[in-house]
Amino acid sequence: MTTGEPLWWAIGALAVINFVIKAAGPALLGDRALPPKLVLVVHSLAPALLASLLMVQLLGQGWNAFDWKLLPGLAVIGLLWLLRRSQIVCIVSGVLVTIAIRALV
Repeated sequence: MTTGEPLWWAIGALAVINFVIKAAGPALLGDRALPPKLVLVVHSLAPALLASLLMVQLLGQGWNAFDWKLLPGLAVIGLLWLLRRSQIVCIVSGVLVTIAIRALV
């Protein structure tokens, strides 16, 4: 077993879980609308997953390789999110800021 193999299993498991969650809604509800609290949970799943993936990237394998160059990009994402910008604008802006910081350092 290689070092990266568990990562691929985790990615595959997340893909299957994502598919099941997305398929379960229409299969179980049909044409009925979701309750407002459940809509909030569904809309919160993508940002929560993105935040967890960013934390792993920020802290590195074994959670001991802190990369401070990602912090300005994360701050821009958070600020734009608070200003109610779209997710794609937030992410692209954060990536561009991180690229700029890495290019300068």
